Amino acid sequence: MKNKPILIVAGDPKSIFFEIFFKSIKNETYKSPLILICCKKNLISQMKRFKFNKKIRILNQDDLDGPKINNNKINIIDIKLYNSNIKKMKSKLHSNYIERCFNMAFQLIKNGYTDKFINGPINKRTFLNKRFLGVTEYIASKFNKKKVGMLIYNKRLSVSPLTTHLPLKFVSKKITKKLIEEKITIINDFYKKRLILNPKIAVTGLNPHCESIDKYNEDKKIVLLAVKSLIKKKNQC
Repeated sequence: MKNKPILIVAGDPKSIFFEIFFKSIKNETYKSPLILICCKKNLISQMKRFKFNKKIRILNQDDLDGPKINNNKINIIDIKLYNSNIKKMKSKLHSNYIERCFNMAFQLIKNGYTDKFINGPINKRTFLNKRFLGVTEYIASKFNKKKVGMLIYNKRLSVSPLTTHLPLKFVSKKITKKLIEEKITIINDFYKKRLILNPKIAVTGLNPHCESIDKYNEDKKIVLLAVKSLIKKKNQC
């Protein structure tokens, strides 16, 4: 799926997304076709606001395998906003719109159309409404995935946080040997199966200098034990 389309859920209609998107496609070229999933009227409004000119191509979700899609135009699957006045839109309607955008993307991914997906900024307080810690967990639930990992990817150095979307004071309580082993296994499998690479994985300590004045030291009692366990299992750690 090297050059398969990238589905982009624009997210919150009031966010900074379109400003970033316009600058990105103006200054960069992309081998994979970009497909926006958002409201056409909102897109046109933002194009006028930022004085960005480019032709728009409306795509029908049932005919995406037809004509070849490229980035000569802005490709969009139009998801209607039921209230054109974004400033006065009620949070329920707002969340419903974002939910429909996500559902469109998830449907296309599940149908095998592509495996590439980006989402724009989301107001987690109103959209997730305490049901999920973050969008990562929300997406995982839509694909019935219990074990997931967030990977901030770069060809030279990638980073994966052990916990996601938690207040700092709760982080240490969530760290377990099992969780560390689970995340490393997920990352290791991802590199080998999807990128065909053997990763070198390092695990950072929780505390500065990997030590603590407290009697209970998570770095020795949890992190170090997880690393030793994985080395025995021949994971690259």
